Amino acid sequence: MRSDRVEQLLAFYRGMLRIRLFEEKILDVMLPGRMFRGSSHLSIGQEAVAVGVVSALGPQDYLITSHRGHGHCLARGMDMEGAFAEIMGRSTGVCAGKGGSMHLSARDLGILGENPVVGSSAPMAAGAALALRMQGSHGVVACFFGEGAINTGAFHEAVNLAALWSLPVVFVCENNRYAISVPVDVASARAKAIHERALGYGIEGHRIDGMNVLDVYDISMAAIEKARREGRPSFLVFDTYRFVGHHTADSEHYRPKDEVLQEFRAHDPIHFVERSVADDCIVDMTELVRIRDEVRAEVDAAFARALGAPWPSPEDALGGAYVETSASFTCTGLPG
Repeated sequence: MRSDRVEQLLAFYRGMLRIRLFEEKILDVMLPGRMFRGSSHLSIGQEAVAVGVVSALGPQDYLITSHRGHGHCLARGMDMEGAFAEIMGRSTGVCAGKGGSMHLSARDLGILGENPVVGSSAPMAAGAALALRMQGSHGVVACFFGEGAINTGAFHEAVNLAALWSLPVVFVCENNRYAISVPVDVASARAKAIHERALGYGIEGHRIDGMNVLDVYDISMAAIEKARREGRPSFLVFDTYRFVGHHTADSEHYRPKDEVLQEFRAHDPIHFVERSVADDCIVDMTELVRIRDEVRAEVDAAFARALGAPWPSPEDALGGAYVETSASFTCTGLPG
């Protein structure tokens, strides 16, 4: 009988594969076929952070993410067909085709949305956490952003406020080494210790291997439960790497091709799971092949259904612009 940890690892493997194959479909099929307008920011290589962190969230929790947020949304349970359709601009998309690749959201899943403005997710997360606290909820907000965002004023103000008011936010930095084309050591002082910025706010900061999904999950679970229990924020920095460009039109002139290949071979988070189960002989490799085939079939089917979905009608552009509600809200006072 397999242990719970092995079953958990296989669940993580499936979750990471869903993200990887979803985004490979965007890169290999949708992009050449011009099935969407503009660019799309893929997280190929960063799947362990998405799956590890989001798996530690409870049903009452929320997440808010950046322009590179497909993986976080899928890990939270977003409908894959709806995500494909949204990126294509079809009416069956999760936002009725109005948001596109960088604005996926699903309120029923606690996905407050992607935000393409660098650093913007941090103050929004602090605001959401404040709302939860004022409502008497035990919910926690996971806030995702890249290492480029930590040099914005919005990030500093949000973390400072969250620390000052003891708000239940877990600030999750996905350090993939490049803010668009700028290496982290060029843009950030003490680049190898950016997690120590937490000391300036009086909160916990940790640096973790973001390619090891088990380590990601364990530290995230501890941080989320502490935020739930004590109402305090924390700052998690995950060392990760994207195997593709900053966006789908990126020429990647700023980094050598052999760097990407070397990182892929040595640190691919999906290969990490495959090596782990193979080395320990805890799972037959045929089971991993079966999981991969099942996920590929799921992705192909979702893509085909989305591709056959109707386009929005012109009058649909006028709907959903404003909230229609008769509810009244009362402010019970701010902290401090």
